[in-house]
Amino acid sequence: MPELFGDVDELIRLIRRSATQSELNAQEEARREREEILAEAAAKAEQLRTEAHNTAERDAETAHRRTLAQAELEIQRQRLQQREALLDRAWAEAEARLRKLADDPAYAEVLQRLAQTAAATLATDVVLLTADAQGYGLLTPERLAAWSDQVGTTFRRHSDPADIWGGLVASDETGRRIVNNSFDVRLALARDELREQIADLLEIR
Repeated sequence: MPELFGDVDELIRLIRRSATQSELNAQEEARREREEILAEAAAKAEQLRTEAHNTAERDAETAHRRTLAQAELEIQRQRLQQREALLDRAWAEAEARLRKLADDPAYAEVLQRLAQTAAATLATDVVLLTADAQGYGLLTPERLAAWSDQVGTTFRRHSDPADIWGGLVASDETGRRIVNNSFDVRLALARDELREQIADLLEIR
């Protein structure tokens, strides 16, 4: 878990594990529905072709293509709905696991990694850190001094904890430049960035 936000592959593995067997079984159902829709569309198209035997061949082919196109659109709509539902469940499970991380002995290591990432982004001599109530208590002077020695940036604790449920928020001394490494923001960014990659891994394109 400490590697979660330092290793994209670990985040992907977490989301993949969150997709339950019942959700994957839904993919088979979606494929069966797709086959049924296509079969019905083909039958209807054939019926239209038969009924239009007295009309121009071009009109019959146009009706045929239109029917198949409508079927494909319906398939795409169902596939997108299922993909979103599956991803929603997977990400909800990921959030649930992250919410428990504050009680993990490794939480301080996670905060350290997030602090180092923020320091690299801010590129300033002094970085102010704040965190959720539990994480805030881990930002002790001794721990911050050790972190500072490792990266050559002086870490200081903000005067108040942040109104977040995990992770931390960093800023320069002026407070004008902020790096929000809270879990909810990081998870939202990861969802946008990894949506297609996760969909590929779960075979829900």
